[in-house]
Order: sequence, then structure tokens, then C-alpha cells
Amino acid sequence: MIDSCVKIRFQAHVPVIYILVLFVRFSCSSEFKEQLFTAMPGCSNGAILPVTPVNSDVVASQGQCLANCLGDSNCTSVNLCDDRESGQVCHKLPETSNGSCSDLEAAAGCVFLEPVNVCQHGGTYNDAVSRCDCYDDFTGPYCERRYRDCTEAYIGGMRGASSDYRIIIIRPLNSPREYEVKCRLAYGGSTIVDTRDYTCQNDYNKTWAEYKTGWTTPCNRWLGLEALHYISNQRSATFDIYVLGTGALIGQYYYTSFKIGDEATGYALTYTGHYNHTTEASGNGLEYGGTSKHINGQRFATWDRPDPSGCAVSDGAGWWYGTDCPDTNLHKKFDISTSASSMAQWPDKNGVLEKVHFVETEIEVSW
Repeated sequence: MIDSCVKIRFQAHVPVIYILVLFVRFSCSSEFKEQLFTAMPGCSNGAILPVTPVNSDVVASQGQCLANCLGDSNCTSVNLCDDRESGQVCHKLPETSNGSCSDLEAAAGCVFLEPVNVCQHGGTYNDAVSRCDCYDDFTGPYCERRYRDCTEAYIGGMRGASSDYRIIIIRPLNSPREYEVKCRLAYGGSTIVDTRDYTCQNDYNKTWAEYKTGWTTPCNRWLGLEALHYISNQRSATFDIYVLGTGALIGQYYYTSFKIGDEATGYALTYTGHYNHTTEASGNGLEYGGTSKHINGQRFATWDRPDPSGCAVSDGAGWWYGTDCPDTNLHKKFDISTSASSMAQWPDKNGVLEKVHFVETEIEVSW
């Protein structure tokens, strides 16, 4: 005779893995042993279980057990059993032996599951590749998690709609929360850090809390130091600065092994290498001027959490500061009517400082 647990049946819209964890934890406490399955008469009074499963495998998770069943045309359901020696054993089951009933129940120490849809968050199982086809911002074998950044989304096949850009939700590795970000889904994919245009409101004299969490207006966007920290610390990352301005200022400059520290470090900015664009280059603005003005290794500062030299207050913008105020703070005002020293500047490919009209910065992770 076989003891049975409460019977469950999954619907396609229910997150499977989450329910599995709860069910395993609270439903059957006895360990699996003795005979596997026995035919039981009377569908309404007892379990109908095949004498012999299709086959049995040791698995690492409930999701793997269900995925194995979905990939086997002879499997219609599974008994996932705890075994003291083997761990979790997945017994793939055929249809009921007499064909008169459609439901099966769990053997003692097991959980009975029907893989109506092992995929979470609206995904659908793809037999050809033995994994789920995911939708929106989700990825993983069972669509169980958000993309970690826009680079991973691009690698996963996501593209822009009418342009290369798209707003999505991400959750970087080790991050405690999700972030809404703007992606550039071209050339390998990158997450937009900063976008500014001189035709729009350009008040970047904001608080530490605002710089930490980020903001979005109709024509400028700041990702936020917290999200930038988690994205840049997942794996090796490259920071790309594109600037457009007066004179010959139009081009890109790249910083490799780029990282932003956590809040305890003052969101310190570091990188190990740098290079310009091969055909459309700007200068190296993060190392312009004397070494006291270079910002590699420097902490972020704002008017309400200023740097020792008071540059965040005098510049009227949050930025990374050394012992002297840098000439190339891209968060200073974009205003062609003011003097060059009081507005955002960046060197062109010849090292000549020019006024900045537009800037877009991006980060790309090497997945």
C-alpha cells in the first residue's frame, strides 16, 4: 500500500519553481523508500501509479526534474522523491496504467508534479533546445530571473523596437533590487549611464541621495551610482564616453576594467586601461591636466557631501574629484553663453579643450 500526499496540478501562469519549493518543504516529510509505484484501483479513492517509471535520474533541482520530463515524449508527470543516499530522485511517469483516470498522486516521501509549464514569467518550453523561450526582461533555463544588464540582454537576443534603444528592468548580480534602465541594443549591447543635451534642463547640482538612486527627465538621464556599482562589479566592464561639442570635439573614448566602488568607498571610480575610438576619437578627459586633476581612484562628491577641496560646491555639480577641481567635469552646465571655465568641457582628439553640447556614457560588461 502507498501513502499519498495532497495532489496538486500546476496552471501555466503559476511560477513553478517557487511553488515547488513551498510544496517540497511542507507537504511530505517522510523519506522515500520501499517499492516505487503500484497500480491502485478506484481513481477517486486512491492513487493510480505505474509499476515501472519511464526512467529515474538523480537531479539537482525540481526544475531540472520537470525539464527532463518535458524533453521526453513518454513522460507525462513525475514523482520527485527524497532519497537519503542519492539526494533528489526524479521518476518520470507514463500515463496511468488503465487509462481511466488522468490524475496521479505522490508515492510516500515524494512530490507528484505535472509539468504543464516549467517556464516562469510567461515563458514557453522549447523542446528543440530543451529550455524555455522567455519574454520581456527575463532569462535563464526556466525564465527565472531578470537580465543582469543590457549587454546580457543583447547577447540573449533582445533588440530595440523602432530604434536601437529600449527601456527594460534588470537585476545585476548580487544586487538587492531591480532597476529600470535604458539599453542600447546594438554593437554588443550597453547600459546607458548618462545622457545630456544642451537644449534641455541641465541642473546636475543634486544631492547625494539623488545621485545614488538616479533620475530621468524628458531629455536627460542618470543611471544612479548604486546601479552603476553593481553593474560594473559583475565582470570586466568597459566605460564608453561619447561627446559632441564646439570645434573638433566629436568622438568616443573608452576606459577598461572600469569599476565603481560601493557607498562606503564614496563610489570611487577606477579603471586600468584606456583608448580612443579608431575613426572618431575624442581625448582622454578623465586624465586631462595635472595628476591632481585626474579622477582615477577618486571618490564621488556632491554639494551636501562635498570633497575636501570643495570642488563639488564651486562646480555646482556632483562628480569624482581629486585634490584639484578637474577641467573636465561632464556634469557642469551646458551653456554656450557662459565662459568656458564655468561649463562642461572635454578635450578633442588633439587635446584642445572644447565646450560640450551633448554627452552619452555607457557601460558594457564582458559576459
